[in-house]
Amino acid sequence: MASKRVTRAHLKLAVENEQWDLLDRLLEVDRTHMNDPSYFTDTWGEWWGLLMECIRRDREDGVRILLKHGADRNMGNLGDCIPESPLEAAAEKKEILALLKNEKASEYRRKTDPPLPEPNAGDQRVNGQGQIAEETGLLFQMEGLE
Repeated sequence: MASKRVTRAHLKLAVENEQWDLLDRLLEVDRTHMNDPSYFTDTWGEWWGLLMECIRRDREDGVRILLKHGADRNMGNLGDCIPESPLEAAAEKKEILALLKNEKASEYRRKTDPPLPEPNAGDQRVNGQGQIAEETGLLFQMEGLE
């Protein structure tokens, strides 16, 4: 059986839909794009990645999974904004703050074993956004991407 590719779009969709078992499985297969800061934007020039999105949404399981797989605990937002670290973003979220401050790897046990998603044409915008940032070091808002 050929191995399936984990894309930025797969990771972003798992976080947006709060599919924590799928996120855990995807990161088990490939962590390459886990610390990409170009996943989310306010469309005014601020950008942030998966960890900051889970903190902003107050999703402890998402934070736990990302830390389990080695997410960069220091990578905050970037761009045209007031810089904010994950610790600052979690200041009012006691459980998440405790996870971020704990140097040991977080634990998460899947309740299901979801299948890996197939790539589709709609993933290209998210994947392209990250690829541009990776190749040029610049982030550009792409049409239809929020």
